Amino acid sequence: MATDKLEQLLAGPLEAPVYYLASTEQDLLREAAARLRRALLAAGGTEDEATRIDGPSPDIGEVVAAAGAVSFFGTRRVVELWEIAPSSIGDKDAAELGELFGEVSSAVLVVSALYKDKKTATSKKAKLLFDAAATAGVALELEKPSRRDNLEFIHAAAQAVGASFAPGAAEALLEAAGESRPLLENETAKLAAICGYGAITKAAVEQYGVHNIEADVFELARAITGGQKAAAFGKLNQLLGLRHEPIAIAAALAGTYVDMLRVSAGVAAKKNVSVIFKEMGYKGNDYRLKKALENARAYTPAGLEGCVRCLAGLDRQLKSSALPDKSILLQAAVGELILLRGRS
Repeated sequence: MATDKLEQLLAGPLEAPVYYLASTEQDLLREAAARLRRALLAAGGTEDEATRIDGPSPDIGEVVAAAGAVSFFGTRRVVELWEIAPSSIGDKDAAELGELFGEVSSAVLVVSALYKDKKTATSKKAKLLFDAAATAGVALELEKPSRRDNLEFIHAAAQAVGASFAPGAAEALLEAAGESRPLLENETAKLAAICGYGAITKAAVEQYGVHNIEADVFELARAITGGQKAAAFGKLNQLLGLRHEPIAIAAALAGTYVDMLRVSAGVAAKKNVSVIFKEMGYKGNDYRLKKALENARAYTPAGLEGCVRCLAGLDRQLKSSALPDKSILLQAAVGELILLRGRS
């Protein structure tokens, strides 16, 4: 997949005159462009001579001038075209930009193209620029990796340093750390060292791994929906011990319950999770909603609505209360969510 090709690309050597990254996923695109820029500068460019020209419709004259300028240090100048939108660029400018890709000699162009949706990704101008960049250098269309892709990446990262994951440990790391490939790679290397480059255990991930608030809050919600009172308050105390603000914990918890309400309502309307995921405008993959559906089964529709009302009230209280320790409000709300489950 293109995300794996990006990892191979970043491993070098970076000798192409043009690198064109395109995606409908803004966060994914920004991270990839930033990593590529850092790699190019580390390979011989200079920060002082790097130029960034913002989209969505860059001034072609400015791009030509930046790409044609000769480096004072005798290195290739890095010129970024940041989040251009091919559909917003005029036909003439798009043609000129495509021609420029094949003429760059004293600079290296890093182009990030942000597509509004799949339809604009297949437009004539999007294809023209992508093909021109592919002919002149490197062009990649980035899609968010699936859960399976990320698990394979984690296992490969462990093998690369002579370690392996015990059953359930890779899944625990993915849920705890999120989907950032650089973070997953760093965490794998760290855990491998901690475990003596043998088997990375689930216990090691839980004790030494990075804590992602959304993943931890999801574990909190799972304990609540499972009726595990001790585990729920234990996870809440752990989150507070990590110095997460009560309002941030409450917001993540509310997001989890809104997911549960949406997916349960969608399934009641005889729609599958993939359709709900698309119609609700979620990004990435539908694993999050599949897990939300599992948790939602602990409630009736009325019970879920009661939980969302409870969390909306918690948000208002946290933002208006003068209490010096607002964690008390959060603890009370968790207790109420557990009671609501029992009444469903």
